[in-house]
Amino acid sequence: MKEKIYKEPNKSEMETTINVLYAENILSIYTNKVSLQRQLNKLIGEPTKEYKVKRSIVGSVWNISLNDKIKIQRVILKANVYEL
Repeated sequence: MKEKIYKEPNKSEMETTINVLYAENILSIYTNKVSLQRQLNKLIGEPTKEYKVKRSIVGSVWNISLNDKIKIQRVILKANVYEL
């Protein structure tokens, strides 16, 4: 596996967004926080989309089916989404 290069955002620009798209039956997670991107990569696999500037990853999106209870449970229980 190729080593991924992440670009750390400014503290004021750091964000994580979780959307529930009922019509598409999808839980969508976007983050530009490097530690959370790495953690989600390990827990639920490769992101659906990666936003890049040159060769550095500046944000990632994971789309999880609402029927995939195991992945959703991993995100809620193990990922530090809420910074607790």
